[in-house]
Order: sequence, then C-alpha cells, then structure tokens
Amino acid sequence: MDKVLIIRFSSIGDIVFTTAVVEALKGKGFTIDFMTLSSYVPILESHPYIDRIISVPRDAGMKQLRWIGSDLRSEGYSQLIDLHSSLRSRLVRSGLRGNRTTVYKKHRIKRFLLFYLNWNRFNEDFELTKEYLELAGIGTEFQPTLYVDPEEEKKISEQLKNFGVDGSFIALVPGAAWPNKLWTVSGYRELIDSYNGTVVVLGGENDAICGQISDGFSSIINLQGKTDLRTSLVVLSLAEMAVGSDTGLIHAAEALGTPVVMLSGPTARATGANVRHVSSTLLYSDVWCRPCSKQGARNCFRKERYCMTGISVSDVQKSVNGMVGSV
Repeated sequence: MDKVLIIRFSSIGDIVFTTAVVEALKGKGFTIDFMTLSSYVPILESHPYIDRIISVPRDAGMKQLRWIGSDLRSEGYSQLIDLHSSLRSRLVRSGLRGNRTTVYKKHRIKRFLLFYLNWNRFNEDFELTKEYLELAGIGTEFQPTLYVDPEEEKKISEQLKNFGVDGSFIALVPGAAWPNKLWTVSGYRELIDSYNGTVVVLGGENDAICGQISDGFSSIINLQGKTDLRTSLVVLSLAEMAVGSDTGLIHAAEALGTPVVMLSGPTARATGANVRHVSSTLLYSDVWCRPCSKQGARNCFRKERYCMTGISVSDVQKSVNGMVGSV
C-alpha cells in the first residue's frame, strides 16, 4: 500500500483545511502520516483516516528538523505533500530526500496586489481546500472533516451539565489572534440579549472579549480559559451552531458538522475566509479596503474598523434565528 506524508505545522484553521486531502487520499487507499506542531496534535486526534500523527516541538531547531526528516527515510513514503511550504517544512524535506514531493505554492504576489493595491487577481470561486486537492491530484469534491469519539462527547456533555448546560446550546467564539478580526462587544451583547436559549462562550485566557460580552447574563456559560483545544472541539461538536469571526475554531466547528455564522472582516475568500457547511452563513461588510491582510494582522488605517462594525446585529440575529432549530 502506498504511503504518504502530509506536512502542515499550523495554524488551527489551516490544519482543518488540509483534512480534505486526508479524506481524499484515504479513499484512494493510501496510508497517511500527518506531521504538525505538538500544540496542534489535538485537532487530528480520533481522525480515522490518519494512521500516524508525527508531533514536532514548536522550538525544534534546524538540526532537529533535519534529523526528524532523515529519521523518516525508512518509512518509504511514495509521496510527500508539503502544504505549508515554510522554513520548517523545507528543513524536514531536506532530511527526507529522494521522495516524490509536492509543495503548495502560496499566492504571495496576488495577495500583495490585493492587500496593498486593491487589485484582486483571484478567481471569484477561489477555494483554498480545492487548491490543496488539485495539488494532490485527487479531485475537488472533498470537504475538511474532523472527528470526535462518542466517549469524548459523553464525557464533555457530563462536564457541561456541571456548568449548567443541560440540553441544546449555541456556541460563541468571539476571540481572535488579531484584534482587527473582533466583532463589537455591543454587537455580541445585543445578540445574546435577543437569544432565548443557552449560550456557551469559548476562548483562550487572553480573549478578554469573552468576559466583556458575558458579564451580567445568566444565560451565558463563559468557558474562557477553562477548556483545552481538544475539549473546545468537542464542545463545538455538541453545539447546535456557532458564531464567531474568521478563526480556527469556527472552521473546526464546520469540519465537525456544526453550522456557523462567520463574521468576516479584514480577511476574505482569497485568504481562506469562507464557509463550507451547507447550512452556514458568511456575513461581511462590503467595504472597498477589504481584505487588507491574510490573517487580520495589518493595522487598520481608518478611524473605525468598518469591515467589522458594518456587520449589523440584525443580520447576525436573522442568521442565528434562521439556523437554530432547523439543522
């Protein structure tokens, strides 16, 4: 049986996207090894189509990365698919040597033109997962998919009951790695105030917005900083739907089968900010300066982040109300 190594070190959303390739390759009968950073291994746990997860320490140096590659030579990979194309992945590849290698070429020039000259050279139907699939030569009909074990769901369901969650709920993921991606605190609070049901908020320890939108609401269960990555994924798999910005957990929710309302601001389809679940909704404000960066890292030059503040509460409410109870 042919054996393939897929490399994608980070981040949450990008790793989620690569699982479309995993689904497709397994359908062709490949044995699949997946290399990623140790902090992101939980994303891929319980994935039935990944035969081995190769964990790489985030602080691995050049020598160690080459050694990791050379140590894998004996695996006899028929193909190496590098979906990251970073210094890390090049060092690993240099250690492996001799394998048939496919490397994803990033659209650096197109993105420069888009972000700095407002010149969009991307096709209207650009889809990152399709590019990955075409690169691997395996069709384009597969979607990113993550899995959780039924025992995990049972365990987390019991833990949620301890927090007062007993029954259906929606999840909010208001935080983001870059502040420019954040929707307004007032918007989230108005949404929560209008929703007649249980809301679970997920976020990391540094996501202060979680507390800001939760304060004073008895219907909110704020789990900010109380769940690790794997637990957050299981919570999302149990949610009726999720609301949040273009972040890894929102993409993960879709891959787990949970529809989302994605609030896209400084990013757009050309950066991977797209919804893929048939019941999901993508909301954005059609301002001329959007998108301005791949991840939302570039400082906004305007007096207000119109790409986010222009997303109305009423549109989000309509999307949530239309989704809850119908999925």
